[in-house]
Amino acid sequence: MILCVTLNPCLDRTLTVPSWQPGDLVRGTAVREVVGGKGNNVARALKRLGRSARPLTFLGGPVGRVCEHLLSSEDGLDPIVIPSESPTRVILTVRTGTTSEQSAFFDPDPAILPAEAESMLRAVESALGGGEVEALTLSGSSPSPATHELFSEMIGMARSHRIPAFLDTYGPALSAIWGFWPTAMQLNRREAAAFARRPGFSDADALALLQNWQSRGVEWGAITDGPRPAMFLAHGKKYRATPPEVEAVNPIGSGDSMLAGAVDGRLRGMGPESMIRHAMGCAVANAMTWDAGSLEPDEVERWADEVGIEPMGRAGSS
Repeated sequence: MILCVTLNPCLDRTLTVPSWQPGDLVRGTAVREVVGGKGNNVARALKRLGRSARPLTFLGGPVGRVCEHLLSSEDGLDPIVIPSESPTRVILTVRTGTTSEQSAFFDPDPAILPAEAESMLRAVESALGGGEVEALTLSGSSPSPATHELFSEMIGMARSHRIPAFLDTYGPALSAIWGFWPTAMQLNRREAAAFARRPGFSDADALALLQNWQSRGVEWGAITDGPRPAMFLAHGKKYRATPPEVEAVNPIGSGDSMLAGAVDGRLRGMGPESMIRHAMGCAVANAMTWDAGSLEPDEVERWADEVGIEPMGRAGSS
């Protein structure tokens, strides 16, 4: 089983409307709800890949109850829920007709209490000690000060149990990582530039950051850039990988699907280039569907074959 932790979940509600202008009274034509939060997307993608995945997340209030129901009934997952006094947020995406135009409106982040954060740590420790967890994924933002250091502590727990940890975070949760670093981590280029404090973030900066991660014990690293080439560290080597050109339906969740592909590839014992193709194939397959993480395995294989890979020597060389 793969344990997928999300600190800042949400109910992703998509309202489809006809063409509109600010100030209009607009009647929607369809509503779609799915549980969001990066780790929940990872769990959904892993299940599509044939893996047993279990989300672990905070949920609170009526929206939290809806999310728990959807994870179970719609996604076929068995979530571990840490109740929170603060209600789970809603992200409303307004989608205009059959076009790619969309606008997203975010509720404020919840205020997670220290006792609730401690409950999550205990739940992760219990799961990791049960002997069933093959990998741990830690995804998304940290909503409040009480949660900023949770991922760092969970990485230490995973190390003590010799369980690979896959990290995809940014902001305070990333800044709090010290001591133990994850087995694998990925950032998009904007997040990497902020982390490295390099506004004009070049390919050379990306390679230097990957090398820095390797020196800290990271075995797999990815710096993505949407539909543009991504930089990878895998098995001590550096690569530039170019995804195929597609007309995306919805790119939201593609990074989460890439992380799911990396987890699946590692557990399957794939070599570095095969693992990169598989991870990027998952990202592209996700972009071809509306719901994040709802990829089709046959599509993953199709797109993986079209990924272009350029080896760039061993990490540390240019």
